[in-house]
Amino acid sequence: MPTLTPLSGRLGATAVLLLTTVACGGGHGYTPDELDAMIADSVRSSDADAVPTAPPETVFDPGLLLCVPAVDTAEVPGEGAWRTEAPRADVEEGPVALGILPPDDVDPAPVTVTVRTPDGDVHTLETDTVPGEWSHVRYPELGEGGPPPGVYTVLWSESTTGTTLTCDGFEV
Repeated sequence: MPTLTPLSGRLGATAVLLLTTVACGGGHGYTPDELDAMIADSVRSSDADAVPTAPPETVFDPGLLLCVPAVDTAEVPGEGAWRTEAPRADVEEGPVALGILPPDDVDPAPVTVTVRTPDGDVHTLETDTVPGEWSHVRYPELGEGGPPPGVYTVLWSESTTGTTLTCDGFEV
């Protein structure tokens, strides 16, 4: 009669591996597509409360007085009618006054002002807008010391949805 001792050790290890795979891999009852959808939903809901930030690829070009690439406002009410104010001469010390003028055909709404520094730091401020009236913020808000030298990118976005409205900037 053949001896199974060496083979039983291999079969035992294989059986343990098979049971572990079945217990861990198939116990939840979800397909990989369902798990992917659950993860995506979780990420979306956790991002819903996040503060909007400036897209990393958008930067203000002081030579053109435009953001490159341009902010896409195709789905924003009053497209092309949002106007901004920022210093057009080099700033030597803070605080810096930044303004936005919404078009007449939008509802009053809170906006988030996202300022990206030359060092890549991101600062946010909040203000409310009224159609047809300028709204202003001061950056740095407390006015302590002057801002570091370089180009600053300023993005204005809806506070509730995070939709980018317009872009501007200044140079120190």
